[in-house]
Amino acid sequence: MPIRRLATIAVALLAGASAAQEGSADSTATRPDSTAILLEPMPAGVDEIAGDPSGSVDTLDTSPQEPIRLSIPQAPPAEGGLERPVRYTARDSLIVLLAPRDSAATDEGDVVRLFGDVQTEYEGSTIRAGRVEYRASDEVLIATPADSAGTESPTFDGEEGTFTGDTFTYNLRSQRGRVTGARTEIQDGYLLGGILKQRDERVVFAQDAAYTTCELNHPHYALEAGRIKVVDGERVFTGPVRLRLLGIALPVVLPFGYFPAAEGRRSGPLAVTYGQESGYGLFLGNVGWYFALSDYLDAQIAGKVGTEGSFQLSGVANYNRRYAYSGQVSLDYGRLRSGESTDPTFSLSTPVGLRWNHNQTFPAGQRLTASVNLQSASQRLVSTDVSEQIRSSTSSSVSYTQQWPTAGRSLTVSLQAFQDFANDRTTATLPNLSFSQRRVFPFRRGRDERWYEKISVEYSANAENRFSYAPRDSSVGVSALDALFSETSFRSGVCDPDDVACDETRFDYTVTQRVPVTATFSVPRFNLAFGPNLTYTETWTGEQEERTFNADSARVESRTVPGFTAVRQLQLSASASTEFYGTFPVRVGSLDGIRHTVSPRVSLNFEPDYADFGFVREVQADTVGTIQRYPIVPRIPTTTTRSLSFSVNNAFVARTVRTDSTGAEDRQTRQVLSFDIASSYNFANNRTPFAPVRTTLTTSLLGVSARGNASFSVYAPDTVAAQAPPLYLDVAGRPLRLQQISLSMNRSFRSSQQSAPSDERPVFGDPLVTGAIYDPSTFGIPRAPIGYLDYGAPWAFSLGVTLNKRVNPGGDDRTTATLDVSQFNTRLTPNWSVSGSTGIDLTNLEITQTRLSLRRDLHCWEMAINWQPIGITRAFSVSLYVKSGLLRDFLRLDVPNSTRRPSFAPSF
Repeated sequence: MPIRRLATIAVALLAGASAAQEGSADSTATRPDSTAILLEPMPAGVDEIAGDPSGSVDTLDTSPQEPIRLSIPQAPPAEGGLERPVRYTARDSLIVLLAPRDSAATDEGDVVRLFGDVQTEYEGSTIRAGRVEYRASDEVLIATPADSAGTESPTFDGEEGTFTGDTFTYNLRSQRGRVTGARTEIQDGYLLGGILKQRDERVVFAQDAAYTTCELNHPHYALEAGRIKVVDGERVFTGPVRLRLLGIALPVVLPFGYFPAAEGRRSGPLAVTYGQESGYGLFLGNVGWYFALSDYLDAQIAGKVGTEGSFQLSGVANYNRRYAYSGQVSLDYGRLRSGESTDPTFSLSTPVGLRWNHNQTFPAGQRLTASVNLQSASQRLVSTDVSEQIRSSTSSSVSYTQQWPTAGRSLTVSLQAFQDFANDRTTATLPNLSFSQRRVFPFRRGRDERWYEKISVEYSANAENRFSYAPRDSSVGVSALDALFSETSFRSGVCDPDDVACDETRFDYTVTQRVPVTATFSVPRFNLAFGPNLTYTETWTGEQEERTFNADSARVESRTVPGFTAVRQLQLSASASTEFYGTFPVRVGSLDGIRHTVSPRVSLNFEPDYADFGFVREVQADTVGTIQRYPIVPRIPTTTTRSLSFSVNNAFVARTVRTDSTGAEDRQTRQVLSFDIASSYNFANNRTPFAPVRTTLTTSLLGVSARGNASFSVYAPDTVAAQAPPLYLDVAGRPLRLQQISLSMNRSFRSSQQSAPSDERPVFGDPLVTGAIYDPSTFGIPRAPIGYLDYGAPWAFSLGVTLNKRVNPGGDDRTTATLDVSQFNTRLTPNWSVSGSTGIDLTNLEITQTRLSLRRDLHCWEMAINWQPIGITRAFSVSLYVKSGLLRDFLRLDVPNSTRRPSFAPSF
């Protein structure tokens, strides 16, 4: 305890006084009963003082006398004494009162007193007080303020922390001490103790103590306990605990308390929440316990129960070992009732969810990752996240990767699952294998590269097995999660297809191998780069598609024929690219010019007609004899590819130059605009050889970030499918016809940061006239300005505009436009602030999801009013809580929250 360090300092203070008393042989014969000696500071090295050898001096005799030298021997080091010197200072004086030799044991004995701004330092600890006193008779050290007004209260500052008090008392003999009116800062708050007593090194008692996070001398609130016991500085036991608010004791009492005071994670109960919610009624939430199992593992179990019969249980476990593995696993289960059992709309669902996130690395280059999110459709209804509520599907994956860095190879094995809540269908990939070999140069022999030494080869392979099914009784409430894991659905789906609605081919495997062969050549003189590219792809499947025309229904019917199928593809291409620059000498202000970089790229692509190899077949499409081509496996082009692709990238970079007062120039470059255009022409397509022209524009200028995409067609609207459409230039006189356009712009605004107040009207204090009676209604009395009011209210918000338009040749265009005001916040007064987000659907003139939050700063408390008046969910809540993170969930008052949720399709 710090009290013991205070005692060790007193020992050093008495060393000189005790030695002087023991070193005088005849002091008992000449000393009065009580002697007061004022010791003035002396230069270093002086060990003699002037005096009378007989012990008596005539104070009336003014004749010069020969100084009498008294030698004060240095005190021998006591056993168990201090190892380092103690430094002490006092503004007023140091007084040593020596008791007579024949004084009784009950007398006060020798006393050492330091007065005025006393400061003592020892081993990094400092004690400051107005007065420090040590009584040698009972070996008691006392530190008190300088006067009864309480100024210069004792303060201790050391490794144990900083604390103040009215009186410090410590007994050197029993090694026990006490502090009256103690105040110390612990973690996020302050501990106030009426009386602190130290019984031994391990146990400290506190009487009439309190804990608060308010830093005022008279705090707004405190948790009071009549008795507190601290053991080893790690465990705290209390008697009855009561809440005092604004000096008023409230009827909020806990019979006893225990909590660990050690730093780090600690096990304990969770902060309970309450409110009102659709499906639950009045509810209690977050009822559970947190387990700090080890430095690498913790867990939490929580529950939620409502008056309408709904409940929810959730368990979460987190694990983390640095440089090895980390992850989280959670499991949710509940029962959600909607309406009364006699209502026609009554429903009963079982929300179930399983989440697992894992990331682990191994020394030999392996890595294991998992992102699993399996849940029933009704799990969305118990989520408070809007994005979770509107989600119609989930995906999960677990993958293991092995890398060989020196050889440039990698192998990945993964398991994947996809849940479609809208169709109540589950698709699993069990397993998915991927192998890749990075680029190698088989003909490279030395540093002097020849043209054939630039030829490189790569290899990649992917094998997957897909299994897709849906429970036959999904319409009566079987969840997709149950279909994936329950014994009657998953095992039966694999072994017995009568229980599930499967595809005709229940297991669909696909193996794909790709071998790209590339070479890159350059012509530095013309800044030109070109190279050929040959890619061979081979695909193996266990089925192929077969289509036939049904004359009765006049429709094309498709069926899957099982059997091993191998499809081979060959792609040839040659590309060339270059760059050239241009400069605009625009000099306005700090702008020193704009550089325009043009990067064109052209490529020729060839792919044969796979109908010659049997991979593309023909079928009659209608009753008039129209022939339609189709591939026997997906992702195979049905026509010959002989295309020319081109793209042009335009980048505009601005340079700014600023010169400071010393003449040094600061040059900076920044891209302000990027414009891309791309298209292609297929020589093998006799009907529509021109592909749509795609453009992309991005800019960041004057604080506005904008991005736009557009797609144009060179053909007029196709009214007769059997004929080639005419060019739009011939029909409308314009080269391009707009098909689709999207534009988004964002701009952030905030108030300027002012170094001085925005309004310099002074705030006056007390009258300057001494003895004047101040009356606020009386004018003319001079007063001293004590500060200035700042009427500037800081604010910030982000404004975004999004426009999407799709042109329909029939005239029914689809256009959506929204205006989003996100993350707006402003401080209305020094204590009131408002924040939120909203938006406007400019197409339908409707307000989109809106959230508002009004906050009031109550010094150590805070009040928050949250309101969602418009959107998918509507809610209103009022909360009053302590700002401190330790007591935020404990000292909290929430008005019941009323939430109305939308209805989803009953696909639970």
